[in-house]
Amino acid sequence: MNEGGEFGHLIVERSGGIGGLLLVWDLDIDSSEHRESIGPKVAELPWEGDSQPEAAGGAGGEAGEEARSRTQVDRYVYAIESRFGLVRFGEAEMPGEWKSLVEQVRAIAEPQRRRPGAT
Repeated sequence: MNEGGEFGHLIVERSGGIGGLLLVWDLDIDSSEHRESIGPKVAELPWEGDSQPEAAGGAGGEAGEEARSRTQVDRYVYAIESRFGLVRFGEAEMPGEWKSLVEQVRAIAEPQRRRPGAT
């Protein structure tokens, strides 16, 4: 846990969909009025490898990737980054606690449009 420390930025990127548009929500948790509700949640989430498709209930390996790409064409992929780590989820594989966090950040922060590959 991050008791009394700084939480830093929480960045949610959503890519994919029909147009391939990249949307980014960047929330400075420490200066947000939502610090007390979001900060501890971010610190407690499983950042170490739990976001892999195998851990999220999907099929693993190249065969699993092919199966997912056939059944989830034009779905969104989310990358969630903080000082605690980086995780990636397909829209359909995102566990509930991560989905709740993403929805909360999307409700608070303004989305920024970016071209894929742009920094």
